[in-house]
Amino acid sequence: MVPQSFADGLSSAQSSVVASQDILDAEKAGLVDVKYIPNDSRSAQIVIDNKSDQPLTLRLPKAFVGVPVLAQFGGGGIGGGMGGGGMGGGMGGGGGGQAAGGGGMGGGMGGGMGGGMGGGMGGMGGGMFSVPPEKTKVVKVATVCLEYGKREPSPRIPYRLAALESFSDDPALAALLDSFGRGEIPFKVAQAAAWNISSGLSWQKLAAEVIDRPGGVPDQRYFTQAELFAARQVVGVVQKQVNGMQKNAHRRSSGER
Repeated sequence: MVPQSFADGLSSAQSSVVASQDILDAEKAGLVDVKYIPNDSRSAQIVIDNKSDQPLTLRLPKAFVGVPVLAQFGGGGIGGGMGGGGMGGGMGGGGGGQAAGGGGMGGGMGGGMGGGMGGGMGGMGGGMFSVPPEKTKVVKVATVCLEYGKREPSPRIPYRLAALESFSDDPALAALLDSFGRGEIPFKVAQAAAWNISSGLSWQKLAAEVIDRPGGVPDQRYFTQAELFAARQVVGVVQKQVNGMQKNAHRRSSGER
């Protein structure tokens, strides 16, 4: 079953009690240097160097991607977000792969591959974190693969952090990654839903995915039936939510004429 918090979270906006700046805007303004270091398609570290002489309160986008810097490596993207299973880290001093993505809001201590805040000295509620002047922060994020069939991301090849819109303008994918980032969806469920939305894999194809076992050991299904059932529900909720928002926007636009 899909957690009630998932459906509720899609229609609720979290407000920030502390003024914060989007990390990509801060990078563009020259206030910070940002490095995106994927561990694999399931997790990554975002290293933020505060170049200014003032403390900065930053936030990740609600949904973001990690993409290879050099196109010739043929890698894909990774998506992720801040929040449930996505944020954390503490004070700290790229082979081509898929694109990976994740969501951005969240709070509380957590960890693990599923998303949310994890690690020592995690960020503030609402997906924010503070970086002291001229110091470095390492934020740990949980991610999902967005490009089925491409090579696994690797820390040996440089990646960069980017807004999801630079990779995909699909609002359903944005809503999925946002909710995954808040920790409302388990990793395997989010991964199946992401491949269905972003890579167009059918549920039959996803059900046939197996983990190869060497030495004559029987292969193992990558997704359980329960995980695929939940993923189908998640995609249905996301698409219904997006359709509702688009209809409301159309009504408002028509009423203004």
